[in-house]
Amino acid sequence: MGDFIDFFLKNPFLIIVLIGILTSMLGKKKKPQDPNTPPKKKWQEVMQELQGEMQQGNQQQRPAPAPVRKVEQQAAQAAEVIDETTNEANKRIAELRRLQQKYDQERLYQKAKADQLTSTIADNNSPVYRKGPSFGKKQLIDGIIMSEVLGPPRAKRSLQRSRR
Repeated sequence: MGDFIDFFLKNPFLIIVLIGILTSMLGKKKKPQDPNTPPKKKWQEVMQELQGEMQQGNQQQRPAPAPVRKVEQQAAQAAEVIDETTNEANKRIAELRRLQQKYDQERLYQKAKADQLTSTIADNNSPVYRKGPSFGKKQLIDGIIMSEVLGPPRAKRSLQRSRR
């Protein structure tokens, strides 16, 4: 008996599984049905009831109700609401266009200011400002190829860094 208990204590996963099984078995008590909820019906019964209602509806075909004047009032109100929203949308569009123009003017001003600064600095004889080397895509590719050609042979390089 002591070996049995030691076996369970040394296996915590087994204890967790047993606790789960016990709680699921004890937690499956039937709940009493609430008197306020209607009893559940099978789908066949529901279909029969729907067919009966459809047959009764076909026999009693009701005339369509006359149109109500409230519909006209609601249409007029809807038209007013649409007019208000279009006016608000037009105002918003005008405001956005004005802001876009303002932004474009500011951007052009900043670009002109930057061009003016670079033109004053871009003195080729100046020791302060030197234009750095510019490499294109082709020059970079050629440089990599030349480093492989002019570098040490592949057999002399270690393979340790390429395996990482």
